[in-house]
Amino acid sequence: MELYYNKDKLVRGDFIKRAILRTDLAPVPVTLEATIRVDSDSKQHFVVGSIVNTYSGYELEIIKSKSGGSGNVQGGQEAEFTTFIAVLRSVREIAYVKTKAIIKANASLSEVYRSTGARLKGIQGDFPVPRFVCLAGEVPTYHIARALQEGGGVVRWRNGRLEFITLRGLFSQSPVTTISGATEDVQSGFLERHEIPFFYSLDADGAFVYGNRAKERAARFQPGVAEVALRNMTSCLVLTKTAQVKYNEKLAAGDIVEIPGSEPLVIMTGATLFAAGTDGDPPEQSTKLWLGRLES
Repeated sequence: MELYYNKDKLVRGDFIKRAILRTDLAPVPVTLEATIRVDSDSKQHFVVGSIVNTYSGYELEIIKSKSGGSGNVQGGQEAEFTTFIAVLRSVREIAYVKTKAIIKANASLSEVYRSTGARLKGIQGDFPVPRFVCLAGEVPTYHIARALQEGGGVVRWRNGRLEFITLRGLFSQSPVTTISGATEDVQSGFLERHEIPFFYSLDADGAFVYGNRAKERAARFQPGVAEVALRNMTSCLVLTKTAQVKYNEKLAAGDIVEIPGSEPLVIMTGATLFAAGTDGDPPEQSTKLWLGRLES
């Protein structure tokens, strides 16, 4: 894994004790957790607010940082490490508690993001959000996730841009790879019936409006939502398999993979691990995928 600080300064590979680059189908789609060896000069570049770039093109901002000695002495000096968490810089503001309420009506998703402080020129596949409310003292990520649920889709980061794609649109893509190794199954129809409800609401005349009631599920009331949105809200991705594959930083959330004997699955979360083997720890390089299917 190649990490850069101060725009173009490469962190030596043997200085990366451990780094996990993670992509998600979530309002904040990319995060990085890393522990790297630092000295008196480089330490200042890994404090809160500093920028870290990756070879794959992600620009991340550090939101938490902690430095300390390792207890090991090399060349007469104790080796020092900094552990930090960084998130995609352009959307980091949506993860912070807001001091003022944000209320939008009939706004696009890109307008909603920008109203929370995100720096986005636009969102590929943008769609209208009938109602968005984030009260003072709340975090916008939860409310954005709800808007995505009502829109029947997810967001992902691709080619330097945020993209909205419907859940059905995910599965219309061509697979990017085939996983032929061992995978672990994650299945529980019993829990799905409890955790994936159908939704209902009231229309302007006070009559009940229902979403998808084709299966026996728990019921949840959602005020002021149209029937289309109610149906969208029941559709979701269900974790079906996990797989650990060879190190591949290009695999990202939103990609479709093929597994022999199984239907195509989407990467819900992808986590790429790089550990150089510093301080006698064993070196590790791998990518773990959490794979899901569409349930509606």
